[in-house]
Amino acid sequence: MKKLYAKLGVIGLVLTGLVVAGCLTSGTFVIVKDFSVTFTADGGFYWCPIDMTTDPDWEDHQQDIDDLDALGLEFTIQNTSDVASTFAIRFATSTVPAETATPPTEIPSGAVTVLSGLTVAANSTRNVSYAESLGMIGDIAAIKAVVLTGRFDYFGTSSGGSGDDPFIITKGKVIVTISASS
Repeated sequence: MKKLYAKLGVIGLVLTGLVVAGCLTSGTFVIVKDFSVTFTADGGFYWCPIDMTTDPDWEDHQQDIDDLDALGLEFTIQNTSDVASTFAIRFATSTVPAETATPPTEIPSGAVTVLSGLTVAANSTRNVSYAESLGMIGDIAAIKAVVLTGRFDYFGTSSGGSGDDPFIITKGKVIVTISASS
């Protein structure tokens, strides 16, 4: 029995040494990207470039990212039109740096649906919390393939609304939780 305790003690010391040396580290990291936009029904869609590659946590752990643990959104959306509108959000990969990207003329065919069916009544405002968005997120496997590239475009669309009455999105956040190990 004493030999077993001695072996376990040695194994514990070795594992502790590896962790301290950084050889067996893992962690969960949350990256939050803010956005706000104004768009109109006759504009077709709105676009925001999202770049996680400049986040310090992403830069430190990019090579060791194992998984997308969670994706959530948080925002306030105001419908200033006299018509109820339903909104959808899509993500598409991009290789163009966010700071030099120009607004596209159409949503790429490979864009994946992140959230759909979000209805906002006419002349009203709706707050979407992180917790609420978790229940609205679509095919996480397809979304994961886009988000884990680190650089993607956020597209929003509306069905409904009238002409040039603006939809105003404020306090927007894309919240990505990733796990990494080395």
